[in-house]
Amino acid sequence: MEPLPNSNEQLQFLKQSKLFENAPHSVLADIGRIATTVSVKADERIMEKGDEGTSMYIIVDGQVRVHDDDLVLTRLGKGDVFGEMAALDSEVRSASVTAEVDTILFQLEQSSMYEIVSRRPEAAKAIIHLLCQREKSIVHDVTERSFKVRALERELEIGRDIQARFLPENLPQVSGWEIAARLEPAREVAGDFYDAFHINSNNRIGLLVGDVCGKGVGASLFMTLFRSLIRATSLSVDFMGWTASGTGLSTAEHSAAPRSITDRQTLEDSVTGTNNYVARTHANTSMFASMFFALLDPETGSLIYINAGHEEPVIFAADGSTRRLATTGPVVGIFPNAEFKIQSARLDPQDVLVVFTDGVTEAADTAGGRYTEERLLKFLRNTVDRTPAELLSSMMTDIEAFASGAQQYDDITLLAVRRSA
Repeated sequence: MEPLPNSNEQLQFLKQSKLFENAPHSVLADIGRIATTVSVKADERIMEKGDEGTSMYIIVDGQVRVHDDDLVLTRLGKGDVFGEMAALDSEVRSASVTAEVDTILFQLEQSSMYEIVSRRPEAAKAIIHLLCQREKSIVHDVTERSFKVRALERELEIGRDIQARFLPENLPQVSGWEIAARLEPAREVAGDFYDAFHINSNNRIGLLVGDVCGKGVGASLFMTLFRSLIRATSLSVDFMGWTASGTGLSTAEHSAAPRSITDRQTLEDSVTGTNNYVARTHANTSMFASMFFALLDPETGSLIYINAGHEEPVIFAADGSTRRLATTGPVVGIFPNAEFKIQSARLDPQDVLVVFTDGVTEAADTAGGRYTEERLLKFLRNTVDRTPAELLSSMMTDIEAFASGAQQYDDITLLAVRRSA
């Protein structure tokens, strides 16, 4: 950092500063007379947002950041001015200012500035010029940021459309079965996902609901990865057996791979392979997903599943009883070679399976109250006789009524399966 300036250096600096570059020498001399030289250390707070200010500052040497808590609005360096509005009209500080490095400042007090401006029209002209330039700069910045925001919004719209296409456009239509799903993103893009698809090789229906950790674009990118890996690996025997390496079969292994794959192999290899791939290839991201993945035999109603750290789905039986499908392993994508156990269930005629994400039970109202699992189960018991599509529609209506206009915090995903015969 430069040493503190003497009087001649003060005048020379003021002449070169953005505030007084057009001021005559006599005005500069007056400004130099009232200016106080202030030295501040790195990370020292100069101004605090919300405080009433009566002084302005010119940076002689060093750098400061203008910020709102942790949000950095701009950085200023040698010759820049800040706090000028408060020096003119005792304004409350609209942002905080902190030295980024050891910094030297000229401090000008309001009372002294008034005295000079009242005597020196040239000084008033210089300040008016500064304010006009500052307004032009603000307008330019706002315009530029508006264009950037519009471009980002457009990109997010495109991303949302692309992501929506990753979800199934049509769900399987199987005689004696009804399947419906609903996903309501909390933001432009979602971290939740669902899928339902035929596995023709053994006449099964894959049922999948998942929730990627985090929010926003990062979660949405991994949502497409998790969902695509599960679907691709369960539909093709070419992927079976890849769980040992988590990266695929070699040519020799592929040629020796059995072509007849059991339901348990399909389920286990899909989840374990996806887990190993993400945990090893993307370990530095620390991204993971809870998921429920099941294979349904539409002929018998038997169901085998892996619940990887997900909310426990519920089966509502025709006799009024319920069964929860508990977790059988950890979340997917964190621990290589994690063990995922397989459990079984059965859907008899008129039974309904409902799978959901925690965005349902944690939906909040304006007072901060939660929708809760208890309310969810009670609502479902009273409406379980409806078709899956009607059930999910009424479920969303009840959640929205509960929220009473509160902003949706998390993605909401629901999948319902009814055996009608």
